[in-house]
Amino acid sequence: MSTESANRFLEAIAYDETLRDRFEGVTNPDDFVRITEQLGYSFSTDELMAIAKEQSQGVIVRRHTGVWKWLRTISWV
Repeated sequence: MSTESANRFLEAIAYDETLRDRFEGVTNPDDFVRITEQLGYSFSTDELMAIAKEQSQGVIVRRHTGVWKWLRTISWV
C-alpha cells in the first residue's frame, strides 16, 4: 500500500469520468478498496484520506462536481 498509489488514483479519477463511473454504486470502504485493487491501485482508505486532506488544505470554495464531491458521498467510518 502506498500514498504514491493513492496520488496516482486521485490524479486519474480527477480527469476520467468513466473511471469515476466505476464507483457510482459504492457506499462503503470495502467496496471502494475492492474496486481500486481491481484497477491496479494499492492503498488504504487512511492513506487516501491523508492525501485528500493534504490536497484540500486552504480550499474554501468547493465545486459541486468532480472527484471531491464523489469522495464525500462515501461513508468512510
